[in-house]
Amino acid sequence: MTTTSEIFNRFQDWARSNEEIRAAILTGSRVIPGARVDFLSDYDIELYVKDLDEFKVNDDWLEALGPVMVRWPFTPRSTGYKKGHWITRLVLFKNGERLDLQITDQGAIDPDDYDNGFQVLIDKTGITRGLNPPTYSRFTIKKPGETEFTVLVNEFWWNAHYVPKYLWRDELPFARYMLDVQLRYSFLHQIIDWYIGMQNGWSVATGPHGRKFKDFLDTATWAELEKTYAGADLQENWSAFFHLVALFRRLALETGNNLGYKYPLGVDNEVMQFCHRIKEKEDS
Repeated sequence: MTTTSEIFNRFQDWARSNEEIRAAILTGSRVIPGARVDFLSDYDIELYVKDLDEFKVNDDWLEALGPVMVRWPFTPRSTGYKKGHWITRLVLFKNGERLDLQITDQGAIDPDDYDNGFQVLIDKTGITRGLNPPTYSRFTIKKPGETEFTVLVNEFWWNAHYVPKYLWRDELPFARYMLDVQLRYSFLHQIIDWYIGMQNGWSVATGPHGRKFKDFLDTATWAELEKTYAGADLQENWSAFFHLVALFRRLALETGNNLGYKYPLGVDNEVMQFCHRIKEKEDS
């Protein structure tokens, strides 16, 4: 693996010599104070160019940065990264380095666009002048309003009964979709975020998809979360489901009580009774 300075030197040499490049800005974990960075951390770079069409034609220009192992998207296109004209080129090179490039031809930058941290690597036209110093608060967990909390908790319980339904039918793929994609990532992770935010004065960020949960959760709560994961065995999945709803209930109750929001205990009880009736039929 090459050093940070070598990576920057190679990239900046290429950017300086390419007349299409107007500016390059480093973002992501490498510019956030105290962020965890290791040899697998990528380099998030936003490129401001003169003509975006030059970068839509093909990826031949990437070879100047090194031999490519694999890239995404396979062909240059917009991925909805930001509003406006942007294309995404995420590139893993054969030596293990990874550059996540977002490329645009927009002519100006909002002063607060880089509130979560940045480092100007190159600026040929002065487009980065006037950027405000970052506050690093863009991804800080926000305290939910009562309506937001109430909707999330009630929608969790609507989705919860699908897992027993498809476990009883021995339709594991659908059951796991509801357990992992819906209950876990759409609901449990949000409650964990709010719980962590509440305990830390709404001043911290946990990263995408629960990346930093282990850094903030106490040992017992982390152990509870671990029990919500399962392999392919149906009984393991039943156990994971009941552990997941129990953890959701505890954290939602604690968070709701702290915020003064009512938890729908009646809905919880009735849905769980229904889920247990399904499980009893599976056991009979």
